[in-house]
Amino acid sequence: MWPERGFSAGRRRCGRLLSATLLAAVAPAGKAASGMRIAAVDWAAAETLAMLGVMPVAVPEFDVYRQWLPQSALPDNTVDLGSRTEPNFEVLAILAPERIFVSGWQKALLPRFEKIAPTELATIFDARKMPFQRIRDLAEQVGRVTQKEQQAARALQDFDADMAHLAGRLQPLQGRRVYVAVLHENGSQAFIYGPGSWVHTVIELLGMRNALREKTSIYGNALVNISAFAADPDAHLIYLDQGDRTRRAERILKDSSLWRSLPAVRTGRVTAIASFYALGGLPSARRCGNLLSAAMMSQLEGAR
Repeated sequence: MWPERGFSAGRRRCGRLLSATLLAAVAPAGKAASGMRIAAVDWAAAETLAMLGVMPVAVPEFDVYRQWLPQSALPDNTVDLGSRTEPNFEVLAILAPERIFVSGWQKALLPRFEKIAPTELATIFDARKMPFQRIRDLAEQVGRVTQKEQQAARALQDFDADMAHLAGRLQPLQGRRVYVAVLHENGSQAFIYGPGSWVHTVIELLGMRNALREKTSIYGNALVNISAFAADPDAHLIYLDQGDRTRRAERILKDSSLWRSLPAVRTGRVTAIASFYALGGLPSARRCGNLLSAAMMSQLEGAR
């Protein structure tokens, strides 16, 4: 379900294209906002940096980042480090960042990163299953590193105020149960977000309840058969539109008698929304809240 598909040629392409001219072009952009040249191998850290006005000089899989995190735009001259699972260390060394943010699951690579620059871990998903607190901690961590603590505190306050405002608008739906899912392209299964995801917390902040009952993975989702949506016949079903893979699922489900028999489908309580990056930071969580709120408001208005 996760958009974790790297480009096999990314590393080689990056190595061929990167030149002294390109480095000269990105150097001023990298220092302009924060006084620091920071590379972000972790996308959640990258969008958190951008949220604070600190544009990282490099991220992995830049084109895919732009598709999945449109709310956290980076400059066109941001250097692509290749795959997230196998970043281009040679390019990273040439860039000579002053700090590097890496994902918690890349901990084993810390010695290699630390040979280039002091390195910060951005850990959101782990056995503690507290991702919502982790993305708040990450905002504060990035604020400390970039000396933008006040901006980070303001961003957290703005997020809380935004969620409270959206919850107020959804007051007539308070306590309403909802599934938030990604349809598997096989048309017979779906990933549903539950406890252990920050999506679950966002649902609660909006005043609603998560209808999922199954146990979840370390990333806070559960892969279930679509029949699981019948477990709560009164729940709304919201699924993320992930482009071609969602189109493939929809084509199969259109002819599925099981899908058509689901209570949410029969009664028109199914809504597709634009995608968001469920492994991201605070900006992605905010996007999630806005998308879920808009979906539920459309249901409310349609019922009048």
